[in-house]
Amino acid sequence: MIRVASRRYRTWLLLACLCCSFNAFALDFREAYELAKQHDPGWLAAQSESAAGQQERALGRSALLPSLNYRYSRAKNWSEVRQETPLGSTTSDMDYTSYSSSFTLTQPLLDAAAFAQYQAGKAQAQAAELTLERARQALAVQVLQAYTGVLYAHDDIELTTAHLRALQEEHERSQRFIEYGEGTRTDQLEIAAQARLVEAQLIEAEDRLSDAHNALRTLTGTGVPSSALAPLQADQLARNVQTTQESPVSSLEQWQEHTLAHNPELAAQRSLLEAARHQLNQQRAGHLPNIRLYARSQISDSNSENVIGQRYDTDSIGVEVNLPLYSGGRVVAASRQADSTYAQTRHELDAATIEMLNDVERQYRLTRSSQQRIEAYQQTVVAATERLEATRRSILGGERTNLDVLNAERERFEALRDLSRARYDYLLAWLTLRWQAGVLNDEDISQVAGYF
Repeated sequence: MIRVASRRYRTWLLLACLCCSFNAFALDFREAYELAKQHDPGWLAAQSESAAGQQERALGRSALLPSLNYRYSRAKNWSEVRQETPLGSTTSDMDYTSYSSSFTLTQPLLDAAAFAQYQAGKAQAQAAELTLERARQALAVQVLQAYTGVLYAHDDIELTTAHLRALQEEHERSQRFIEYGEGTRTDQLEIAAQARLVEAQLIEAEDRLSDAHNALRTLTGTGVPSSALAPLQADQLARNVQTTQESPVSSLEQWQEHTLAHNPELAAQRSLLEAARHQLNQQRAGHLPNIRLYARSQISDSNSENVIGQRYDTDSIGVEVNLPLYSGGRVVAASRQADSTYAQTRHELDAATIEMLNDVERQYRLTRSSQQRIEAYQQTVVAATERLEATRRSILGGERTNLDVLNAERERFEALRDLSRARYDYLLAWLTLRWQAGVLNDEDISQVAGYF
């Protein structure tokens, strides 16, 4: 059992060092969420993506607004002019400088493609807003998952260490029985075998703690030790689990209705489908004429060989009509491509809707079942503790063996570990259900933060 004691000493030393850091800095769930909004690369990327998507509205609108252009040119020209006269052919060389400067203002009057582009831009900008809201809600779930992952791994280490300590005590008790002539070497071998198994579990728990801690650090941008996290208040959760379970929307059908009405991801998909429809209209408009109003102010000097030395200052206003006749099949091909893209987007929306409704049902059932699991594991812990105490008393009467005690201890620690996992699963499922339904807000985040 020396290796068991060494492992236990190292683990408790690690936890003691972390606990010393707890007084220097503490981090609760709400603070972790606020830090994630400042440091998480995924959230920062989503903000940049949304900001870029917002410009689609302005880009589409620009095709409908007036445009003003300025054109300037100055050139040195050398020209050879041949002219046929009754007396024969004459040739003259001209060397002159030409100049042109003009302002042109245009305003579309009828442009179906530009209007469709504007409508598509509005839909794409709306999708960008909804995608950002989806990412904001997802961030809260990611932080809770990482936060509880650290806490669960920390709980697992403490339970596993306590199990090792209990095995050490059983080893010492077995040793005394052997000295009194009542124990056997088989009991000690069984204790040693279980200790090796628990040591392996402790190593796995420490690895999980490191992984969970790295995940939380990636989100929050800070390397807070696991012991500095605010622990789950199990008593408060037990008192409020029934209240938090009840909701104005309690049935699965109502949750699914909320999902269809409020889920930002589905709403963004619908906006993208609308954008694809307008893009299809934009390509089809390649067959239609467009009309624009223009006003031009132009100054030219020696603009051609016929007007060398002449300066013109011209102002004009008019209407320009452009009627496409043939473009090599580009309009037909682009329309077919846009039609296929529209069909693809529609199918993607159907697939996303089915997947989202299935996930809402899964989280709904997990929320309900987690509450039942918490109650069941609480009773299991009580029963396992009573069984352990009764088994130890039975050993004195010769009715039980040390192997029975070891099994009872193992069952008790497994029940404690399962209870810890069920509590974190409940909170994560409760928050995820609201996220998938699209109704997750700051009040829900504050409510979860109140349990830590």
